[in-house]
Order: sequence, then structure tokens, then C-alpha cells
Amino acid sequence: MSPFSGPLGGAHSDILTAKPDNLSSQRALIEEIKRRGRACVITKNYPDADSLYGKGIEVLSSMLKNTKEGDDNSSNEVETSRKDIAIFYSNRSLVRKQMGKIVEALEDADFAVEHDPTYVKAHWRRGQASNACGNLSEALVSFEKALELDPNNKALQKEVQSVMEKKEQEEKMMAAALAAVGENDGGAVEGSAEEDDVVMKVAPKTNTTIRKNETVKKSTNQPSSESTVKETDKSAFSKSDHVRGYKIRSDGKKTSFFDREISDDAKKLIGDIAPKKLEPSNASAPKPIAAGDGKSAWNTAGTWEERDVTPWAKETLTALLLTAEYILPDGSPSPGAHSIVSKVSKLDGNASYATVRGKKKYIYEFALTIKWVLTLGDDHTKTCHGEITFPDIDGTVELGEGYDIVDYSVDGSSPVGTGPMLDRFVRDGGLRDSVHKAIDDWVRLFRATY
Repeated sequence: MSPFSGPLGGAHSDILTAKPDNLSSQRALIEEIKRRGRACVITKNYPDADSLYGKGIEVLSSMLKNTKEGDDNSSNEVETSRKDIAIFYSNRSLVRKQMGKIVEALEDADFAVEHDPTYVKAHWRRGQASNACGNLSEALVSFEKALELDPNNKALQKEVQSVMEKKEQEEKMMAAALAAVGENDGGAVEGSAEEDDVVMKVAPKTNTTIRKNETVKKSTNQPSSESTVKETDKSAFSKSDHVRGYKIRSDGKKTSFFDREISDDAKKLIGDIAPKKLEPSNASAPKPIAAGDGKSAWNTAGTWEERDVTPWAKETLTALLLTAEYILPDGSPSPGAHSIVSKVSKLDGNASYATVRGKKKYIYEFALTIKWVLTLGDDHTKTCHGEITFPDIDGTVELGEGYDIVDYSVDGSSPVGTGPMLDRFVRDGGLRDSVHKAIDDWVRLFRATY
């Protein structure tokens, strides 16, 4: 059971008030923040996600500050902490952008890039925040850097294309506006007498004009509003009160014109509405629920219950991935060629679902590597082999969006000349799309089962 808890309310008070004092408890807290943060992003609970990632950044900053340099263990810990804090800054940038805090989102993205320049999503978030700020040039630079790190990312390719189109449109509009200004100026030279002789009308009913730097006197010919006040009430007003919209109440007091008097009958119906001091309740405060079987050790307030289903998740996800296949169509370099996922060689991560005040949240994060085989259509004795790694399978990816890949490889024993075909129908589409569908089907199964 966790020793950390605090007086703050909410489902995450145990996390937000935690003060881990050793590396083991700090690492446990960071992992818990990752799980809860993902759940909040999935359910669009952005304020809670903002607070959780802020806590993670605070803890990791302290860890980086206090880590001693010199030995290998410390170097590894610094590297891990830098990558984790880049992830937290990147995630908080996404959250703050969704909350409309664009400037803060851009600052967080900058910090993410600073801590881990190789992190694709850090540059991605900086591009999105820059785009939201209207700085298309900076957005394009960030998106292109992210695409340089992940050249086959279709979503990033779309981001680059979109910003380039917006930038081109903006430049056309600017050119048109400058051209229009040039036509209206009629070729006037800056600083000439023509500029100093600009005049403007003061009132539509007069021909009065003023030249630049002349003093304008305020007109005293204001329309009188005394006709709106009874003759007997005039003495209660100053000269300017009529303009401001005051009136006299039945008790003789001067008040705003929009003040509403409450009749005696209405006061009786309303009753006494004077503020009253609340007395403390004698009811005993609820006791924290102790952690037990199937309950999170962090849930000292009984507001967050999480159940780990990682073994089930890995078994079912593997089974669905092994059903992924793709047959090359007619007109392709090898019609009828059959590609399949032959093995899930690596599957790291975890899955759980949490119950927060009666509502379920599904939390999962996996990195996996698959082995694939493509049998050529014209010669079934010839096959191509390789691997693809999917580093980020989690709830931040919407169903149907697809998943990023890294470390795509083709075995050297594959037939010569098949590279372009494999790039098209395995790496960029075809089998990869089938794998995306298998992962999405698993997410749906996860939500339906629990």
C-alpha cells in the first residue's frame, strides 16, 4: 500500500500530493502518472491530464537535478529521465492545446524538444502549437524535422502538405493586399506634404475638418436627457447623472436605472436570504479504502480503482495480429502474392482498465515487432521476409488513424528487385493497413470485454 496521500480532492489527490523519497518509489509514481494521464487524454479530461503531467515533470526534474554523474547507472537513469520528461512535456503540450492554452502548449513542446531532440512527437507538437499560433514558417520547420526522423509517417506528410498550402495561400493574400494598398495610395511619397494634409470629418452634420496635430475640443452640445426625469426629481441628480442612467427609488434613494425594486409581497415569498454561517457536520469523515486484491495501491481515497489485464491483452492482441494478411491485386508487380504476419516477435507494455467514480477508462500502451512473409504470386517457391516495429500503440491514437512504424527491414535473402513492391504493399500499405485494422479490432474487443 502506498504511503502517499493528501488532503486535496479529486480522483488523483493521492498522486498529486505524493512525495516519493527514493528512486524506486519515484519510478513507480512516474509509471502510475503515465497510466492515469493516458486515461484522462482518452476520455478528454484535459484539466486532470494537465495536473498529472505537471506532477510527473516536477518529479522528473527533481530526479535529474539530484542524480549524481560519473557511474554508468546514473548515466542510464539520466537518459531514461530525459526521455520520460520529454514525453510528459509533449503530452502536456497536446493537452494544453486542446484547452486553448496555445502559448503554454508551444512552451511545453519547446521543452520536449530540448530534453529529447530525437523524439518525433516533440517536434510534431511544436509544429501543431506553432500552427495554432499562426506561425506557419515555424510550424513547417517543426513538421519537416519530425518527418525527417520518421519519413514514412503519413500523418506527418499530411501536416507538411497542409501547412505548405496554408502558407502559399497566406502569401497570395498578402501580395493582393499590398497591391491594393499601392493602388489606393496613388503613388504618394512618405513624408510628403500630401501626407501632412490628411483631413478627417468630426461630425456628419458639419463641414468642420481638422488637420494633423490640431487639438479637438469636446462639444458641449449634448442632447439633454432631462425629459426622461420627473421635474420633482431633478434636484436629486448632478448635472451628469442624467446621462449615466440613474433613477429615484420609492424610498428616495438614487440608484441605477436598471435596478429592480422588490415589492413587500415578493420579499415575504422569498424569505430571509441573508448569508448564514455553515456549522460543521457531526458526521464522521469517510475513511480511505485500504488497497486489497484487485485494487490499486495508490487508491488511498477510494476514488480510483484499476485492474491489470495485461496477460489477457497480450494473448488476444497476438492472436488478432496473426490474422493480418494481404493479397496483391491484379495490375500489381506480382498479382496474387500473399503477405502475412508470421510471428509477433516482441510485445512489451501493459493494459488495464480503471473505474473512476463509477465510470470506466481503458488504459493501454504497447510496443511490438512483427515478422512478415510475402510469397510471390508468379512463383510460390520464392518468398520475402522482414520485420516491422510499431513503437506507440496507445489510447492517444484514434481508431482508423493508423499507427507509426520504425525499424522496417527486409531480409537479405529476399529476391532481387522486390524492394519497391515491398515498400508499397508491406511498409506503406497493404499488409500494414491490415495490421492497423487488427490493432483497432483489439481495442474494440478490449472495450467490449471489460
